[in-house]
Amino acid sequence: MKKFLLTAICALSFACLNAQTYTSGHLTVTYSDSISHDSTTCESYDFTYYHVTVDSSYAGETVNFVDSSTSSLINTFVNASGVSPWFFTTADGGYGLLGASTEDYLRLPDFSISGGYATFNNTLVKITAGADTLPAILHTSNLLVTNACLYDTIIGRIYADNNGNCVYDSGDVGVYIPQITLQNNLSTPYGWTEGWVISYSGTGAYSMGAQKSWMANYIVSLPSALAFIFPSSLCFAGPYTFTAFPQTGVDFPLHCTGNIDIQCGTMSTTSIRLHRAFYMQPYVSNTGCDSASGQLTLVKDSRAIYDASLSTYPADAVYGDTLIWNYSGLTSLSGGGYWNSFLSNIHLVPDTTVVAGDTLCFRVYTNIPATDVNPANNDYTVCLPVVYSYDPNEKVVTPAGTGPGGALPAGTDTLTYDLHFQNTGSAEAENIKIIDTLDSHINAASLRILGTSHNMSPKWLTSHIVEFDFNNINLPDSFTNWAASQGEVRFSVALNMGLPVGTQIKNTGYIYFDANAPVVTNTTLSTITVPTKVNDLTPLAPKVYPNPATDYIVVENLKGGEIAILNMNGSTVLRQNVVNDKTTIDVSKLPGGVYILKTVSGPNTGTTKFVKY
Repeated sequence: MKKFLLTAICALSFACLNAQTYTSGHLTVTYSDSISHDSTTCESYDFTYYHVTVDSSYAGETVNFVDSSTSSLINTFVNASGVSPWFFTTADGGYGLLGASTEDYLRLPDFSISGGYATFNNTLVKITAGADTLPAILHTSNLLVTNACLYDTIIGRIYADNNGNCVYDSGDVGVYIPQITLQNNLSTPYGWTEGWVISYSGTGAYSMGAQKSWMANYIVSLPSALAFIFPSSLCFAGPYTFTAFPQTGVDFPLHCTGNIDIQCGTMSTTSIRLHRAFYMQPYVSNTGCDSASGQLTLVKDSRAIYDASLSTYPADAVYGDTLIWNYSGLTSLSGGGYWNSFLSNIHLVPDTTVVAGDTLCFRVYTNIPATDVNPANNDYTVCLPVVYSYDPNEKVVTPAGTGPGGALPAGTDTLTYDLHFQNTGSAEAENIKIIDTLDSHINAASLRILGTSHNMSPKWLTSHIVEFDFNNINLPDSFTNWAASQGEVRFSVALNMGLPVGTQIKNTGYIYFDANAPVVTNTTLSTITVPTKVNDLTPLAPKVYPNPATDYIVVENLKGGEIAILNMNGSTVLRQNVVNDKTTIDVSKLPGGVYILKTVSGPNTGTTKFVKY
């Protein structure tokens, strides 16, 4: 049996703590640390060094570092010169074993400090040199931190405010949001940090931690993805801006209706390559808060061969060319607010009778609930041409219009965009993002996502620039798997009212495969041929007076709706219904300061500020 000799040393060439030496045969390894604390970044740092010596070594001898938990090889060092004894140093910074000249470290933020000490544990590795082996040894180092930064909490709740009273009470539903956004602006050169969620409950209650020591101010908000599923309301408070800790009651009441809007469709390539397999993604989604269940049906072209064994979520039942899936529990309150769909992915290949120039057609439909607000989007048919080749990264607009300018038919008020992408590189694409800048003639707030080929998270970069993130998509390259190398996202937008004849609407997509330069799609062009309608329901801009005010304010130019007054922290302090064109609001009991007046009149919302003396 081998014996392992332990001694304590501290080499003079580096700062170290708790240095320990282990010996097995002609293999000797000394563990030591260099650790420090930075009060500006509020973090402690640690290097663990492995000083390796091999007696009676020879040219070509190897020392292996092996992960003890997975038995996988981490790194191998080779005695290239044949020097004996042979020695070298490598570091473990928490990200694997590194070469002697590579700098890395393990970081521990101050909020992780327990009992005043920053505690570091080295990676558990087994070290071997020929027949000599040192087992995985846990090397622990402690650093006393006397100037740790202070932290505090923000507490609130995210919920669907079903009764619209801006208070979490009976009948309301907590919403789980994967990430609450907190930007903590600091007065140090470090700039800013992000907060982290400490706890979360099924009722939507959350507790978030943030750095306090260097704080100038901090902003708490929800991910912009929620804007794609929950309509705006007077109860939606935020983002919040604070300059003090702790904070409670940082609530986000989301507007949620009892309407069900089931919609279905299918994602696919715009064309089918002759003799090439392809994937099609039938889907059904519900943008309402009430749960919906039913069946999704695809009637495929008889000349497309379905292979269940190569499909993700194959059909629950197949009757000839009819494929059926059962779905349940679709609601916008699931999945963190978005994407709330049942999404299949079926493998198809055109049969031997198909020739270039043919067209294959597919119909997708689902049952229509009695409370569905838009039955027209429960049935979808697409016909795909069969071609020899095509551009896989492209933008398509519907209706396509006529002529080179894409002249739109009379009555067009909505455009649908399909953005197709394919990984034509030489390796798997781990992450893909698509950036789309909406034309100024489009009402950006009307954007609705209709379908996606893979799990996707949307967000607004600006009021007219949207980003679609396909994180961890791991899309194979087209040489490895042509059928699986493609994807798509589809969305609709409404045109602005009152656009004159000749107005052009353009759209281009920018597709980023990992860290590569973007692939730029073609630019779609749509041209107005008949003036778009003027919305007679759009009120004039609300007029508020007197401003500044002492006892009351008068709000004019609203045709029904609601008025809310919010303080500068985003909390609603007063609400009133609009019954006449001129509404008087008593503000005499409000403390002096600046307030936000928020109005909702039909589909229109607006905000303005007034001062209360």
